[in-house]
Amino acid sequence: MALKNLWEQERSQRLQITAERRQQVNQWKQLTQQEFQMQADLLHQELSSFVTSLHNNRNLQQQQFQQEIVERQLEILQIKTDVSQRQQEYRQQRAAKAQALFQDLQNFRATLHNSVWGNYSHEQAVYLTPAQEEKLVATVQKWSISRSVIKATGFRPSANTITKKVSASNADTLKSKVQQYIQQAEGATLIEIEEVIGLSRVQTIDILRSLIKQGVLEQRDRQYFIRQQAIS
Repeated sequence: MALKNLWEQERSQRLQITAERRQQVNQWKQLTQQEFQMQADLLHQELSSFVTSLHNNRNLQQQQFQQEIVERQLEILQIKTDVSQRQQEYRQQRAAKAQALFQDLQNFRATLHNSVWGNYSHEQAVYLTPAQEEKLVATVQKWSISRSVIKATGFRPSANTITKKVSASNADTLKSKVQQYIQQAEGATLIEIEEVIGLSRVQTIDILRSLIKQGVLEQRDRQYFIRQQAIS
């Protein structure tokens, strides 16, 4: 009987110890769950705060980027406006220079026509293309050189040979005058010979052809020169 009571007492103690341990486990479990819940709540708060901050930063950067785009567009528009204004100013300056150059060319043409042919009038003016104008300037320069050479050497055509057309009976004399003029002028064109000597176009062409056939003259670039062999 005493053994049975001892066993029951030990059994009761074991049950009490088991109940205490179970209670401790439940308490530890409850504490652990509370701690996990606190950590989860804290992590959730931090994550929410990070997402909110990230969203705000993204919105702020997007606004700044859009503002920069607007500023760049305004700068590009300003640059285009400046370029357009400069192009307009350049066109106006170029048009003014072209007008001034055209006016100078008109004055030069009037002076040239008056000095060569005389009695210039606006109705008689001949408007030339740029290529013809360059050719005319080169011809006038050549005439100036030729006439200065003639003045230095003392060659003077008579008034009758300038104002009147000479007859064909003086062919040798005309050839001599043409040859002398070309030699002193160091080259001359058909128009120069025709105007200075006072010949007709047909007479000038016939004399030049005859001198070329005789080997006295040679033609280069619409100008006639004395052959070197003929000079020597």
